[in-house]
Amino acid sequence: MRDGPVPIAYVTSVRLPTDRAHGYAIMKMCEQFAAHGAQVELYVPTRRHGIKEDPFMYYAIKPTFSIRKLWATDLLGKFENSRAAFALDQLTFLLSLLMHRFGNTIVYTRDYQVALFARAREIVLEIHNIPERTFLFFRALSRASKLVVISNGLKDALVQGGVPSEKIVVAPDAVDLEEFDIQPSRDIWRNYGVDPNKKIVLYTGHFYGWKGGETLANAAKYLPDGVETVLMGGVDRELAEFKKTYASDRVHVIGYQPRENMPSVTMTADVLVLPNSAKPKISSHYTSPLKLFQYMAAGVSIVASDLPSIREILTDDTAFWFAPDDERALARQIEYVLSHPDEAREKAERAADAIKQYTWTNRARMTLNHIHQP
Repeated sequence: MRDGPVPIAYVTSVRLPTDRAHGYAIMKMCEQFAAHGAQVELYVPTRRHGIKEDPFMYYAIKPTFSIRKLWATDLLGKFENSRAAFALDQLTFLLSLLMHRFGNTIVYTRDYQVALFARAREIVLEIHNIPERTFLFFRALSRASKLVVISNGLKDALVQGGVPSEKIVVAPDAVDLEEFDIQPSRDIWRNYGVDPNKKIVLYTGHFYGWKGGETLANAAKYLPDGVETVLMGGVDRELAEFKKTYASDRVHVIGYQPRENMPSVTMTADVLVLPNSAKPKISSHYTSPLKLFQYMAAGVSIVASDLPSIREILTDDTAFWFAPDDERALARQIEYVLSHPDEAREKAERAADAIKQYTWTNRARMTLNHIHQP
Protein backbone atom coordinates (compact mmCIF):
# COMPACT_ATOMS: atom_id res chain seq x y z
CA MET A 1 0.00 0.00 0.00
CA ARG A 2 1.20 3.55 -0.77
CA ASP A 3 1.38 6.06 2.06
CA GLY A 4 -0.65 9.25 1.87
CA PRO A 5 -3.06 10.52 -0.79
CA VAL A 6 -2.51 9.17 -4.29
CA PRO A 7 -2.56 11.76 -7.10
CA ILE A 8 -4.83 10.48 -9.87
CA ALA A 9 -5.37 12.00 -13.29
CA TYR A 10 -8.60 10.60 -14.72
CA VAL A 11 -8.19 11.16 -18.45
CA THR A 12 -11.04 10.74 -20.91
CA SER A 13 -11.84 11.84 -24.45
CA VAL A 14 -15.52 12.16 -23.47
CA ARG A 15 -16.86 15.69 -23.89
CA LEU A 16 -18.51 16.64 -20.60
CA PRO A 17 -21.30 17.03 -19.78
CA THR A 18 -22.94 14.42 -21.97
CA ASP A 19 -26.37 12.80 -21.87
CA ARG A 20 -24.67 9.39 -22.18
CA ALA A 21 -24.49 7.35 -18.99
CA HIS A 22 -20.71 7.09 -19.06
CA GLY A 23 -20.38 10.82 -18.36
CA TYR A 24 -22.09 10.42 -15.02
CA ALA A 25 -20.04 7.31 -14.20
CA ILE A 26 -16.78 9.16 -14.87
CA MET A 27 -17.74 12.10 -12.68
CA LYS A 28 -19.02 9.81 -9.92
CA MET A 29 -15.81 7.80 -9.80
CA CYS A 30 -13.74 10.98 -9.56
CA GLU A 31 -15.94 12.13 -6.68
CA GLN A 32 -15.54 8.81 -4.87
CA PHE A 33 -11.79 8.57 -5.49
CA ALA A 34 -11.52 11.98 -3.83
CA ALA A 35 -13.80 10.87 -0.98
CA HIS A 36 -11.32 8.07 -0.29
CA GLY A 37 -8.43 10.52 0.03
CA ALA A 38 -7.03 10.61 -3.50
CA GLN A 39 -5.98 13.88 -5.11
CA VAL A 40 -7.98 13.84 -8.34
CA GLU A 41 -7.84 15.90 -11.51
CA LEU A 42 -10.15 15.08 -14.43
CA TYR A 43 -8.74 15.74 -17.91
CA VAL A 44 -11.29 16.25 -20.71
CA PRO A 45 -11.30 17.80 -24.19
CA THR A 46 -12.26 21.41 -24.78
CA ARG A 47 -15.71 21.87 -26.28
CA ARG A 48 -17.67 24.60 -28.02
CA HIS A 49 -20.91 22.82 -28.83
CA GLY A 50 -23.50 20.80 -26.95
CA ILE A 51 -24.47 21.06 -23.28
CA LYS A 52 -23.09 24.24 -21.71
CA GLU A 53 -23.92 23.54 -18.06
CA ASP A 54 -21.17 23.09 -15.50
CA PRO A 55 -20.47 19.33 -15.14
CA PHE A 56 -20.67 19.41 -11.34
CA MET A 57 -24.10 21.04 -11.50
CA TYR A 58 -25.31 18.87 -14.37
CA TYR A 59 -24.53 15.59 -12.58
CA ALA A 60 -25.07 16.86 -8.99
CA ILE A 61 -21.49 15.86 -8.12
CA LYS A 62 -19.55 17.31 -5.19
CA PRO A 63 -16.74 19.58 -6.46
CA THR A 64 -14.04 17.70 -4.57
CA PHE A 65 -11.78 17.41 -7.61
CA SER A 66 -10.69 19.71 -10.40
CA ILE A 67 -11.38 19.55 -14.13
CA ARG A 68 -8.65 20.41 -16.60
CA LYS A 69 -9.25 20.79 -20.32
CA LEU A 70 -6.88 19.74 -23.07
CA TRP A 71 -7.29 21.38 -26.45
CA ALA A 72 -9.14 19.40 -29.10
CA THR A 73 -11.39 20.08 -32.05
CA ASP A 74 -15.11 19.76 -31.35
CA LEU A 75 -16.45 18.83 -34.76
CA LEU A 76 -18.64 16.00 -33.47
CA GLY A 77 -20.64 18.53 -31.49
CA LYS A 78 -21.50 20.19 -34.79
CA PHE A 79 -21.62 17.19 -37.13
CA GLU A 80 -23.46 14.50 -35.18
CA ASN A 81 -22.72 10.86 -36.09
CA SER A 82 -19.84 11.86 -38.36
CA ARG A 83 -17.03 9.29 -38.16
CA ALA A 84 -14.56 11.77 -39.63
CA ALA A 85 -15.47 14.36 -37.01
CA PHE A 86 -15.14 11.79 -34.23
CA ALA A 87 -11.74 10.64 -35.52
CA LEU A 88 -10.36 14.18 -35.78
CA ASP A 89 -11.68 15.17 -32.35
CA GLN A 90 -10.07 12.12 -30.80
CA LEU A 91 -6.78 12.56 -32.64
CA THR A 92 -6.36 16.21 -31.61
CA PHE A 93 -7.15 15.33 -28.00
CA LEU A 94 -4.58 12.53 -28.02
CA LEU A 95 -1.94 14.80 -29.53
CA SER A 96 -2.60 17.34 -26.77
CA LEU A 97 -2.33 14.51 -24.27
CA LEU A 98 1.00 13.47 -25.76
CA MET A 99 2.37 16.93 -24.98
CA HIS A 100 1.59 16.53 -21.27
CA ARG A 101 3.81 14.80 -18.72
CA PHE A 102 2.12 13.22 -15.70
CA GLY A 103 5.27 12.20 -13.82
CA ASN A 104 4.38 10.12 -10.76
CA THR A 105 0.66 10.84 -11.04
CA ILE A 106 -1.40 7.74 -11.83
CA VAL A 107 -3.30 8.04 -15.10
CA TYR A 108 -6.70 6.36 -14.85
CA THR A 109 -8.74 6.02 -18.03
CA ARG A 110 -11.49 4.01 -19.68
CA ASP A 111 -10.18 4.87 -23.18
CA TYR A 112 -7.56 2.41 -24.39
CA GLN A 113 -6.30 5.05 -26.84
CA VAL A 114 -5.41 7.24 -23.85
CA ALA A 115 -3.36 4.38 -22.43
CA LEU A 116 -1.37 4.37 -25.68
CA PHE A 117 -0.62 8.10 -25.65
CA ALA A 118 -0.36 9.08 -21.97
CA ARG A 119 3.18 9.72 -20.72
CA ALA A 120 3.03 8.44 -17.16
CA ARG A 121 4.85 5.93 -14.99
CA GLU A 122 1.62 4.17 -14.08
CA ILE A 123 -1.54 3.74 -16.12
CA VAL A 124 -4.75 2.05 -14.93
CA LEU A 125 -7.16 1.09 -17.69
CA GLU A 126 -10.88 0.49 -17.08
CA ILE A 127 -12.41 -1.78 -19.72
CA HIS A 128 -16.05 -1.99 -20.81
CA ASN A 129 -15.67 -3.88 -24.09
CA ILE A 130 -13.14 -5.63 -26.31
CA PRO A 131 -12.96 -4.08 -29.78
CA GLU A 132 -12.99 -6.20 -32.91
CA ARG A 133 -9.58 -4.92 -33.97
CA THR A 134 -7.50 -5.92 -31.01
CA PHE A 135 -3.85 -5.16 -31.87
CA LEU A 136 -3.77 -1.61 -30.47
CA PHE A 137 -6.11 -2.63 -27.67
CA PHE A 138 -3.76 -5.36 -26.43
CA ARG A 139 -0.84 -2.96 -26.86
CA ALA A 140 -2.67 -0.62 -24.48
CA LEU A 141 -3.20 -3.50 -22.05
CA SER A 142 0.53 -4.10 -21.96
CA ARG A 143 1.15 -0.43 -21.10
CA ALA A 144 -1.29 -0.52 -18.21
CA SER A 145 -0.03 -1.66 -14.81
CA LYS A 146 -3.54 -2.55 -13.60
CA LEU A 147 -6.84 -3.30 -15.30
CA VAL A 148 -10.37 -2.70 -14.03
CA VAL A 149 -13.18 -4.56 -15.81
CA ILE A 150 -16.92 -4.32 -15.30
CA SER A 151 -17.75 -8.03 -15.60
CA ASN A 152 -16.31 -11.49 -15.11
CA GLY A 153 -17.04 -12.11 -18.78
CA LEU A 154 -14.50 -9.44 -19.68
CA LYS A 155 -11.94 -10.80 -17.23
CA ASP A 156 -12.31 -14.32 -18.62
CA ALA A 157 -11.83 -13.06 -22.18
CA LEU A 158 -8.71 -11.10 -21.24
CA VAL A 159 -7.19 -14.01 -19.32
CA GLN A 160 -7.82 -16.25 -22.33
CA GLY A 161 -5.97 -13.62 -24.36
CA GLY A 162 -2.92 -13.95 -22.15
CA VAL A 163 -3.45 -11.19 -19.56
CA PRO A 164 -2.37 -12.27 -16.04
CA SER A 165 -5.39 -12.74 -13.79
CA GLU A 166 -3.78 -10.87 -10.89
CA LYS A 167 -3.54 -7.74 -13.05
CA ILE A 168 -7.34 -7.54 -13.25
CA VAL A 169 -10.04 -6.59 -10.77
CA VAL A 170 -13.76 -6.99 -11.53
CA ALA A 171 -15.67 -3.87 -10.45
CA PRO A 172 -19.26 -3.84 -11.77
CA ASP A 173 -21.07 -0.57 -12.23
CA ALA A 174 -22.91 0.91 -9.27
CA VAL A 175 -25.64 3.17 -7.93
CA ASP A 176 -26.06 6.06 -5.50
CA LEU A 177 -28.61 4.74 -3.02
CA GLU A 178 -29.25 8.19 -1.57
CA GLU A 179 -30.99 9.15 -4.81
CA PHE A 180 -33.66 6.52 -4.08
CA ASP A 181 -34.36 7.67 -0.52
CA ILE A 182 -37.56 9.43 -1.61
CA GLN A 183 -41.34 8.98 -1.56
CA PRO A 184 -42.39 9.48 -5.21
CA SER A 185 -45.92 9.80 -6.53
CA ARG A 186 -47.31 8.00 -9.58
CA ASP A 187 -48.73 11.33 -10.63
CA ILE A 188 -45.34 12.03 -12.19
CA TRP A 189 -46.50 9.91 -15.13
CA ARG A 190 -49.14 12.49 -16.06
CA ASN A 191 -46.23 14.73 -17.11
CA TYR A 192 -45.41 12.18 -19.82
CA GLY A 193 -48.95 11.48 -21.03
CA VAL A 194 -48.98 8.07 -19.33
CA ASP A 195 -52.05 6.99 -17.33
CA PRO A 196 -50.88 6.35 -13.74
CA ASN A 197 -54.01 4.25 -13.10
CA LYS A 198 -52.82 1.60 -15.54
CA LYS A 199 -49.96 -0.86 -15.13
CA ILE A 200 -46.71 0.71 -16.28
CA VAL A 201 -43.94 -1.36 -17.89
CA LEU A 202 -40.76 0.69 -18.20
CA TYR A 203 -37.42 0.57 -20.00
CA THR A 204 -34.89 3.35 -19.46
CA GLY A 205 -31.79 3.99 -21.53
CA HIS A 206 -30.67 4.46 -25.09
CA PHE A 207 -32.08 2.69 -28.12
CA TYR A 208 -28.96 1.09 -29.61
CA GLY A 209 -29.72 -2.25 -31.22
CA TRP A 210 -28.00 -4.38 -28.58
CA LYS A 211 -29.85 -2.65 -25.75
CA GLY A 212 -33.00 -4.49 -26.89
CA GLY A 213 -35.52 -1.66 -26.75
CA GLU A 214 -37.20 -2.90 -29.93
CA THR A 215 -37.89 -6.26 -28.25
CA LEU A 216 -39.96 -4.55 -25.58
CA ALA A 217 -41.66 -2.27 -28.11
CA ASN A 218 -42.69 -5.31 -30.14
CA ALA A 219 -43.79 -7.19 -27.03
CA ALA A 220 -46.31 -4.47 -26.20
CA LYS A 221 -48.83 -5.74 -28.76
CA TYR A 222 -49.07 -9.05 -26.87
CA LEU A 223 -49.78 -7.42 -23.52
CA PRO A 224 -53.36 -7.09 -22.22
CA ASP A 225 -55.36 -3.88 -22.17
CA GLY A 226 -54.62 -1.72 -19.18
CA VAL A 227 -50.85 -1.93 -19.62
CA GLU A 228 -48.81 1.10 -20.65
CA THR A 229 -45.41 0.33 -22.18
CA VAL A 230 -42.86 3.12 -21.78
CA LEU A 231 -39.40 3.38 -23.34
CA MET A 232 -37.58 6.39 -21.92
CA GLY A 233 -34.25 7.57 -23.27
CA GLY A 234 -32.43 8.27 -26.46
CA VAL A 235 -31.59 11.60 -28.08
CA ASP A 236 -31.60 13.29 -31.46
CA ARG A 237 -31.74 10.98 -34.50
CA GLU A 238 -31.70 7.83 -32.38
CA LEU A 239 -34.85 8.98 -30.56
CA ALA A 240 -36.61 10.28 -33.67
CA GLU A 241 -36.12 7.04 -35.60
CA PHE A 242 -37.20 4.84 -32.70
CA LYS A 243 -40.28 6.96 -32.05
CA LYS A 244 -41.25 6.90 -35.73
CA THR A 245 -41.00 3.11 -35.83
CA TYR A 246 -42.53 2.08 -32.50
CA ALA A 247 -44.59 4.85 -30.87
CA SER A 248 -48.33 4.14 -30.66
CA ASP A 249 -51.30 4.55 -28.35
CA ARG A 250 -49.87 1.80 -26.15
CA VAL A 251 -46.15 2.38 -26.61
CA HIS A 252 -44.83 5.65 -25.23
CA VAL A 253 -41.40 6.63 -26.55
CA ILE A 254 -40.03 9.43 -24.39
CA GLY A 255 -36.69 11.17 -24.80
CA TYR A 256 -33.78 11.44 -22.42
CA GLN A 257 -34.71 12.69 -18.96
CA PRO A 258 -32.57 14.48 -16.35
CA ARG A 259 -30.96 12.14 -13.86
CA GLU A 260 -32.94 13.60 -10.98
CA ASN A 261 -36.17 12.30 -12.56
CA MET A 262 -35.05 8.70 -12.86
CA PRO A 263 -35.57 7.49 -9.27
CA SER A 264 -39.17 8.74 -9.32
CA VAL A 265 -40.08 7.10 -12.62
CA THR A 266 -38.39 3.77 -11.88
CA MET A 267 -39.83 3.56 -8.36
CA THR A 268 -43.39 4.21 -9.57
CA ALA A 269 -43.40 1.71 -12.45
CA ASP A 270 -44.91 -1.76 -12.03
CA VAL A 271 -42.31 -3.68 -14.05
CA LEU A 272 -38.79 -2.67 -15.07
CA VAL A 273 -37.43 -4.35 -18.20
CA LEU A 274 -33.81 -5.08 -19.11
CA PRO A 275 -34.18 -6.48 -22.65
CA ASN A 276 -30.54 -6.81 -23.76
CA SER A 277 -29.93 -8.70 -26.99
CA ALA A 278 -27.97 -11.97 -26.96
CA LYS A 279 -26.38 -11.28 -30.35
CA PRO A 280 -23.31 -9.08 -29.69
CA LYS A 281 -20.85 -10.15 -27.01
CA ILE A 282 -20.79 -6.71 -25.43
CA SER A 283 -24.39 -7.40 -24.44
CA SER A 284 -24.32 -11.13 -23.72
CA HIS A 285 -21.03 -11.35 -21.79
CA TYR A 286 -19.38 -7.98 -21.17
CA THR A 287 -21.89 -5.33 -20.11
CA SER A 288 -22.74 -4.09 -16.62
CA PRO A 289 -25.63 -1.69 -17.30
CA LEU A 290 -26.05 1.30 -15.01
CA LYS A 291 -29.82 0.92 -15.38
CA LEU A 292 -29.63 -2.55 -13.85
CA PHE A 293 -28.38 -1.14 -10.56
CA GLN A 294 -30.94 1.66 -10.66
CA TYR A 295 -33.67 -0.92 -11.24
CA MET A 296 -32.54 -2.93 -8.21
CA ALA A 297 -32.46 0.18 -6.02
CA ALA A 298 -35.97 1.14 -7.15
CA GLY A 299 -37.49 -1.88 -5.39
CA VAL A 300 -39.63 -2.77 -8.41
CA SER A 301 -39.94 -6.14 -10.17
CA ILE A 302 -37.31 -6.72 -12.85
CA VAL A 303 -37.80 -8.74 -16.04
CA ALA A 304 -34.43 -9.35 -17.70
CA SER A 305 -32.88 -11.11 -20.67
CA ASP A 306 -31.39 -14.41 -19.57
CA LEU A 307 -27.74 -13.61 -20.33
CA PRO A 308 -24.43 -14.41 -18.60
CA SER A 309 -23.63 -10.71 -18.20
CA ILE A 310 -26.90 -10.01 -16.38
CA ARG A 311 -26.71 -13.18 -14.29
CA GLU A 312 -23.47 -11.91 -12.80
CA ILE A 313 -25.63 -9.52 -10.77
CA LEU A 314 -29.22 -10.81 -10.80
CA THR A 315 -30.32 -14.29 -9.72
CA ASP A 316 -33.45 -16.41 -9.82
CA ASP A 317 -34.28 -14.92 -6.41
CA THR A 318 -34.09 -11.31 -7.57
CA ALA A 319 -35.43 -11.26 -11.14
CA PHE A 320 -37.72 -12.85 -13.71
CA TRP A 321 -36.02 -14.10 -16.88
CA PHE A 322 -37.03 -14.33 -20.51
CA ALA A 323 -35.35 -15.65 -23.66
CA PRO A 324 -33.39 -12.74 -25.23
CA ASP A 325 -34.67 -11.20 -28.48
CA ASP A 326 -38.04 -12.97 -28.09
CA GLU A 327 -40.86 -10.45 -27.75
CA ARG A 328 -43.52 -13.10 -27.11
CA ALA A 329 -41.45 -14.60 -24.29
CA LEU A 330 -40.97 -11.12 -22.85
CA ALA A 331 -44.71 -10.40 -23.00
CA ARG A 332 -45.50 -13.71 -21.26
CA GLN A 333 -43.08 -12.96 -18.45
CA ILE A 334 -44.45 -9.44 -17.96
CA GLU A 335 -47.96 -10.86 -17.75
CA TYR A 336 -46.75 -13.43 -15.21
CA VAL A 337 -45.21 -10.73 -13.03
CA LEU A 338 -48.36 -8.58 -13.14
CA SER A 339 -50.55 -11.54 -12.20
CA HIS A 340 -48.32 -12.73 -9.32
CA PRO A 341 -47.88 -9.61 -7.18
CA ASP A 342 -46.69 -11.39 -4.02
CA GLU A 343 -43.89 -13.24 -5.79
CA ALA A 344 -42.99 -10.08 -7.69
CA ARG A 345 -42.80 -8.04 -4.49
CA GLU A 346 -40.59 -10.63 -2.75
CA LYS A 347 -38.09 -10.70 -5.60
CA ALA A 348 -38.03 -6.91 -5.80
CA GLU A 349 -37.32 -6.70 -2.07
CA ARG A 350 -34.45 -9.18 -2.36
CA ALA A 351 -33.00 -7.19 -5.26
CA ALA A 352 -33.24 -3.99 -3.21
CA ASP A 353 -31.32 -5.71 -0.42
CA ALA A 354 -28.68 -7.15 -2.78
CA ILE A 355 -27.98 -3.73 -4.31
CA LYS A 356 -26.45 -2.47 -1.07
CA GLN A 357 -23.08 -3.95 -2.03
CA TYR A 358 -23.04 -2.19 -5.42
CA THR A 359 -22.45 1.42 -4.40
CA TRP A 360 -20.06 3.92 -5.96
CA THR A 361 -18.28 4.13 -2.61
CA ASN A 362 -17.60 0.39 -2.62
CA ARG A 363 -16.56 0.45 -6.27
CA ALA A 364 -14.04 3.23 -5.69
CA ARG A 365 -12.65 1.48 -2.61
CA MET A 366 -12.25 -1.79 -4.50
CA THR A 367 -10.55 -0.03 -7.38
CA LEU A 368 -8.13 1.92 -5.19
CA ASN A 369 -7.22 -1.22 -3.26
CA HIS A 370 -6.36 -2.89 -6.55
CA ILE A 371 -4.29 0.10 -7.67
CA HIS A 372 -2.35 0.13 -4.40
CA GLN A 373 -1.40 -3.52 -4.55
CA PRO A 374 2.29 -4.00 -5.46
